Amino acid sequence: MSADTLTAPTPTPHTEAPRRRRWQPRWVLVVAVLLVVAVALGVKAVGARASDVRSGTEAVSAQEFAAHTGITVTLLGVTGGGGMIEFRYQVVDPDKASLLLHDKDKTPILVAEGSGEVIGLVARPHAHKAELLLGGTYFFMLANTQNALRDGTKVTVIIGDVRLEHLVARS
Repeated sequence: MSADTLTAPTPTPHTEAPRRRRWQPRWVLVVAVLLVVAVALGVKAVGARASDVRSGTEAVSAQEFAAHTGITVTLLGVTGGGGMIEFRYQVVDPDKASLLLHDKDKTPILVAEGSGEVIGLVARPHAHKAELLLGGTYFFMLANTQNALRDGTKVTVIIGDVRLEHLVARS
């Protein structure tokens, strides 16, 4: 045996062992950002479902809605250049309908069904002594925040613990 066979061959550039790739700091940062975004979106989705104003209410037919609230919704009109919503209703039971004006838990809440945007009264209507008349038509004006409602938007109306779904906003 010669001395040449006992020594290890000198590596040449072509025979070097492949290097292990190290994690680059930018990839670690990208993965961390993606995880934070995913967690934030998950928390937001869970929170949105928990705070949905429709939860705890019962979906009813138009006839049942009128029996519970004393009104029939006749128009959800997008007006004022799209910045206002006219909530027009006809009274079918004056005693129940008067709660819309005097009971803060009975004021109408509108929910855009596609986006979940909520529209409510910015201020309570004026308390007055005028009585609502059977068959009378009345209205509330609501601010169309975030332009949530447009012509053709499907809307859920909530009053108290009942909701009327799939009404269509018109301009």
